[in-house]
Amino acid sequence: MKKLLLILALWPFNLYAIDKNPVEFTTSAQETLYQQLINELRCVVCQNQSLADSNAELAQDLREQVRQMVLSGQQEAQVTDYLVARYGEFVLYDPPLQPKTWLLWLGPFLLCIAALIAIFYFIRRHAKVTQTSSALSTEEQEKLEQLLDQQGK
Repeated sequence: MKKLLLILALWPFNLYAIDKNPVEFTTSAQETLYQQLINELRCVVCQNQSLADSNAELAQDLREQVRQMVLSGQQEAQVTDYLVARYGEFVLYDPPLQPKTWLLWLGPFLLCIAALIAIFYFIRRHAKVTQTSSALSTEEQEKLEQLLDQQGK
């Protein structure tokens, strides 16, 4: 019994937003476009959920608006342009590559390059600090010979 409760407690439960006003689409292409759009657009309130996953009231309103735009025959670009004009580029999960989003797109690569440079620097520094010379000085050579002579006697 305890194992069953443990399994149920650890079992991942997926929560999905439920559409309050489901409307049938006239074609499967419209339904496909609608599903694609609500999965690609971000909920402005939840910020890290798509419109399809969000339970926020604004997400429900946006799903309804997207549905109406798709039913009226608008294309994907028209719907996304409208939402970007109204809510900004934050509504897109995949923002376009523009000068103001360069840091967003190039930031991970710059961090990796900086990390590689830092690792290279610290390895070289460590190698210099721990480097020992393999040649003995004349003083050390004489001391070594004396010690070997003492041991040999």
